[in-house]
Amino acid sequence: MSDTSWEVEIEKIKGDIKLINQSLDTIKNNHLFHIEKSIASINKVLWTVGLMVFGQLAIVLRDFIF
Repeated sequence: MSDTSWEVEIEKIKGDIKLINQSLDTIKNNHLFHIEKSIASINKVLWTVGLMVFGQLAIVLRDFIF
């Protein structure tokens, strides 16, 4: 291969690296935010259900003891 064909290949690789970095940046800054938001809402639902179950258990124990 000649020197110019190597230079063209190197520029293609540099362009691919820039695209990969842009994709990683998009994932890091945008998609992770939405995933964290979804996980936070799931945690809220789980805590709510857990408190409701605990409340029902307390009522059953109260009725059982008295």
